[in-house]
Amino acid sequence: MELSYEETMRRIDEYQKNDTRYIYCKEKAFPWMVEVFKGEHQLIVVPYITTIGYYYTSMAWYRTLDDSVSPDAIGKAVLDAFEHIRISPVDARTRAERNEDRFYLKETKCKSYKAFNKKYICSGVDMDEHGMYSVSTSVNSFDNNGYCDIEGDKPVTLSNTASAADIGNAVINAFRICEEYKASKKPDPYPPVEAELLSGKKIEFSPPRDRHFSDMQDGSAAELYKGYGYFPKEGADSSAEFYLGIAAELDCDMSEGNIRKAWEKLHGKAEFFEVKSAEHGIFKLRAEMKNKSVHRISYLLQIDKSELLDCTMELHKPNTRKKLDEKLTEMFEEFARKCSFKD
Repeated sequence: MELSYEETMRRIDEYQKNDTRYIYCKEKAFPWMVEVFKGEHQLIVVPYITTIGYYYTSMAWYRTLDDSVSPDAIGKAVLDAFEHIRISPVDARTRAERNEDRFYLKETKCKSYKAFNKKYICSGVDMDEHGMYSVSTSVNSFDNNGYCDIEGDKPVTLSNTASAADIGNAVINAFRICEEYKASKKPDPYPPVEAELLSGKKIEFSPPRDRHFSDMQDGSAAELYKGYGYFPKEGADSSAEFYLGIAAELDCDMSEGNIRKAWEKLHGKAEFFEVKSAEHGIFKLRAEMKNKSVHRISYLLQIDKSELLDCTMELHKPNTRKKLDEKLTEMFEEFARKCSFKD
């Protein structure tokens, strides 16, 4: 579904009243992004837009084309997508509304994003504030839950006077590079991931090394940079999550009493609770809580007066998953330890 400007602003105002500690985004950010996916004899042109949480998400609007269409037709579809970004407000849809708009479920034979990622390659087209275009190549990530740039392949830059055919030809060439790359190389199964914090600092971390983990991106939550869910089998709910984000519930107060109060409000009364100093990679404080509902471990680091970095594991119903608890706790300690800042 597409929200009007009035409904978008109404939702932002409502969210702002409920959470005064966070300033929600009201303006679209550059670059504007359009992704063109190729697979199953078709192309899907999808615009991505800034969310109220300062991240990008796919829009409800998209266009499908036969993969044999002319470069001009591809370029016109990309330009139409940029025009749709231009006339649209920031994205304020709920997670449920975004799920209903998932283009890969509507327009492909794939039943999940992982299946879609295996079958479709991607070319990204970015436009900056001066109208310059950048066309890049992307291949499926290590766990088939996203796309990553091809190492060593530089984006093609087009001027703001580029024609639809110019853009279409650049996209077609990007697909050729993707197909040649996939035929010649196997991707790194667990490449490092980089994220930019609100402070502007960049952090690098390694995904959990287990096939049951799936990349949940930001989980459609403004306070998350990246999340991974542990799914014991396809179609099941996640048993646990690892995530990196902002500890908004603590309001930058790392005192033991405040952490306990905030966590018990979220998870219920603690049967075990501990906070201690910890030199663990970049982190300085470790907090842990356990009850019948959750086993939570968080590593915390104060970035500045308004940003508290939070690296967390949450395992659900730990009393019924003791072996999994031991396994994931060990994996999480490694996940947190390997987080590092990029220069």
